[in-house]
Amino acid sequence: MRPRLKDVVWERMGDELTLVFDQRSPLVVSDVDGRMETLLGLLRRGDHTVPELAAQLSTAGPEVSAEDVHGIVAALDGHRLVEDADRLGRYTGGVHDRHYSNLAFFETFATLERSREDLLDSARGAHVLVLGTGGLNSNTVPHLAGLGVGRLTLADRDVVESKNFARQYLYTWRDLGHSKVKAAGAWVQRFDPDIDVSTRELDVRGSEDVARLLDETRPDLVMSGIDSPRGVDLWVNEACVSRGVPFVRGGMGVSTAGVWSVVPSVSACRMCLELADPTNGELDLSPGTDDAHTDAARRLYESKPRVNRGIGALAGLLGSYAAFECLRLLTGFETPQYAGSLLTINLTDGCSTTLQEWERRPDCPACGSAATAPSALAQVVGEPSGSSAPSVDSPSSSRQPLGV
Repeated sequence: MRPRLKDVVWERMGDELTLVFDQRSPLVVSDVDGRMETLLGLLRRGDHTVPELAAQLSTAGPEVSAEDVHGIVAALDGHRLVEDADRLGRYTGGVHDRHYSNLAFFETFATLERSREDLLDSARGAHVLVLGTGGLNSNTVPHLAGLGVGRLTLADRDVVESKNFARQYLYTWRDLGHSKVKAAGAWVQRFDPDIDVSTRELDVRGSEDVARLLDETRPDLVMSGIDSPRGVDLWVNEACVSRGVPFVRGGMGVSTAGVWSVVPSVSACRMCLELADPTNGELDLSPGTDDAHTDAARRLYESKPRVNRGIGALAGLLGSYAAFECLRLLTGFETPQYAGSLLTINLTDGCSTTLQEWERRPDCPACGSAATAPSALAQVVGEPSGSSAPSVDSPSSSRQPLGV
């Protein structure tokens, strides 16, 4: 291992150095004799092992042990300021340019254990099954393609209609009347020929149809955007949970929209929510409404014909939230935020958001028999080391005695 400092700058103020990677989380370290600054310069080069770093520092004063340097490097790693140079260098030339921003994003979350290139490798080696290429997934597909997800299987049954153009930007007027999924697949091929994309014409009539597709394609993740018929989410849930495949879902009602995900054997599943709240949070009744009125409101609402109220800005918002959750599950750059939880966007309150976790129920027919594993979520998604360090979003300064 050759620890390498990230894109960190620093400034001396007396006997202290202020280190900045993200301006929201500066790190202040002690450096009375200047050797901490020397170490930072060596780490910036990224061409020394820890014992070699110790030897270099010892030439300028009292001996510094490899254990001392290892402790300082570990502390810097805890603040996600270093990564392993031996795990870098695979992305060069045109491939590096193609993924320049992806690599820059992952640098923020990289550690000695998992470099930015390791995180990107996880995405590029993944296979995502996209159920539905309508309003939601016509926005998630470009995000997944931009990330460079290595394999996409797209499934849909519909043809392009003029009413789609308020929110579905994968299609053009010349696609009217033609297969959505084929047009979406062609878009991915034009966007990035390196992505392995295949398409399926699929009419989901029950969980068996989803299960059959999962068995045939064996994806790492399902991004579900099918919104009809009623109950389709439970079909997807049943198939995915029984096969241990995580999935992400987004959608909207009248005045709310939401995103959630399920990690089988770890989080609550969609059936758990159904048992707790069959309306999936759609009924926003006053606190004084009794059960009789709640039941009546649900029955009346379900009797209404479905109207798609999604516009482009809303579909884009949901698609971005969903794509981020896919990214978390595929790479583990951070833990999934919506696993067994509903992120609700209130469209009548400036798109304010709330996040509510739902209980994993032992009586759930889909996941109730699975063993409870409170700490398994981080293990399932491969949470990077150093996750116990202060958040990179912390606005406060940290002051650590890291002087050599």
